[in-house]
Amino acid sequence: MADHALMVADTSQPLVDLSLVIGQEFPDVETCRRTLKDIAIALHFDLRIVKSDRSRFIAKCSKEGCPWRVHAAKCPGVPTFSIRTLHGEHTCEGVHDLHHQQASVGWVARSVEARIRDNPQYKPKEILQDIRDQHGVAVSYMQAWRGKERSMAALHGTFEEGYRLLPAYCEHIRKTNPGSVASVFATGQENCFQRLFISYRASIYGFITACRPLLELDKAELKGKYLGALLCAAAVDADDALFPLAIAIVDVESDENWMWFMSELRKLLGVNTENMPRLTILSERQRGIVDAVETHFPSALHGFCLRYVSENFRDTFKSTKLVNIFWNAVYALTNVDFESKIAEMIEISQEVIQWFQLFPPQLWAVAHFEGVRYGHFTLGVTEMLYNWALECHELPVVQMMEHIRNQLTTWFNNRRELGMRWTSILVPSAEKRISEAIADAHCYQVLRANEVEFEIVSTERTNIVDIRSRVCSCRHWQLYGLPCAHAAAALISCGQNAHLFAEPCFTVGSYRETYSQMIHPIPDKSVWKELDEGANGGASKLDITIRPPKIRRPPGRPKKKVLRVENLKRPKRVVQCGRCHLLGHSQKKCTMPI
Repeated sequence: MADHALMVADTSQPLVDLSLVIGQEFPDVETCRRTLKDIAIALHFDLRIVKSDRSRFIAKCSKEGCPWRVHAAKCPGVPTFSIRTLHGEHTCEGVHDLHHQQASVGWVARSVEARIRDNPQYKPKEILQDIRDQHGVAVSYMQAWRGKERSMAALHGTFEEGYRLLPAYCEHIRKTNPGSVASVFATGQENCFQRLFISYRASIYGFITACRPLLELDKAELKGKYLGALLCAAAVDADDALFPLAIAIVDVESDENWMWFMSELRKLLGVNTENMPRLTILSERQRGIVDAVETHFPSALHGFCLRYVSENFRDTFKSTKLVNIFWNAVYALTNVDFESKIAEMIEISQEVIQWFQLFPPQLWAVAHFEGVRYGHFTLGVTEMLYNWALECHELPVVQMMEHIRNQLTTWFNNRRELGMRWTSILVPSAEKRISEAIADAHCYQVLRANEVEFEIVSTERTNIVDIRSRVCSCRHWQLYGLPCAHAAAALISCGQNAHLFAEPCFTVGSYRETYSQMIHPIPDKSVWKELDEGANGGASKLDITIRPPKIRRPPGRPKKKVLRVENLKRPKRVVQCGRCHLLGHSQKKCTMPI
């Protein structure tokens, strides 16, 4: 009988405590069992469990004639097990191939738990490769898959538990973030999950008090165990960063669910609509979204996302020249400029006229669209949603919403600190555009008509500026909210600071106000029941049990990739500028004035 520590010859293996000595104790029989399995895998021998119950654990080497054997027994009055006898030497050659009987799904789950905690996107193929490299053991893809699923459930709970926890989760959002909206809805006699809507008070306050009256709407499909869709309404802050206002998860994207989402959004903003300017809403204008906006925001101006429109135009005409003229028509600020670009397109293809019937210019062209886009032509919210769906689709619904809340909290904190460091009147992006306008203003001749009206003369045309109404005949000032070069020339000529004539939503003060409120943390789910019982003086009132939606992921190997924006149809080997959207050059080489 030997009581010395077992040694590891392979130094490439991870550092694991492989020592076994008589009298060594384990907290319980399960820990004893797991430790011995780990040792068997690390030292490449097969373990055969002879006896395992509440009072003893006996195991030996499975090779016939090998003396290795261990006997552990329960200590009196406590769950602890200790080694009573140990034969610690092997006479067999051990396991030579890469497959090992002890490398079960449970062992895989324990092996990858720490890695999955840090990276939920850890892929099964990466798991099986890492296990082979670190432990010298081969596991199948399905073992790696099931091991990851089990580890995810141990870390985050099951998908089913996530739906059950939703009522309590919403209750704690409302408790920790007073003024927030958090509600969950079920359907049918079985109380199957249907809808979840969350908007934090910090977001509501920031949008109403300081953001531009501009909202982007879009969705992303969820690819977890139970399918669904992630809906979002996002605003844009003073420095052009996305500002999520409301987030929803629905069992399926449908006209009915979009109608519900916009209804909840209207309730959220309802008490403040009298003080809010007319909303501009941007989306891909699916039928369900169009109907929902018309029903709940009848005064809002609802425009197209230009990504969708331009891709349709490109796929229809397959002409780089036409696409470039199309984007020039999009950016045209006046009807005269717009009509000249349309005439150019019609000269190339008469079919453009029929295309305009499907996509009316008043829904996308700056010259005809009545709303104010502030230079936003495509939906930034789309990429954000796809990233969230990609990062969270393997998490239960509560963990998914916590991931999103944590990211919102980080954005709020970082941007709050950033705003406090700025000493300028306007945010950096607006400062840059004003500086460019001032630089261009020096080439204009300024003729003053009266105290507020100016005539700005250039070699191309003459523009009229009214600094009291903040209007320029080129329409750039009123459409973008920042003085154009003509306005800057007029303001400089009468000794005014052009920075003070930007819309208030571009000021550093507005930016700081946008992120002035805190998104408070939610207590861990392990204490929810205790908190609820303490608050209610007994059993929790949140006794509704929400079951998962009936729409489950189809059988077979799940698809891990979510469709991303850049994977949508685009012509190959054609460079498109991310700034002006014209073809033939990159953003770094762009010289177009925006």
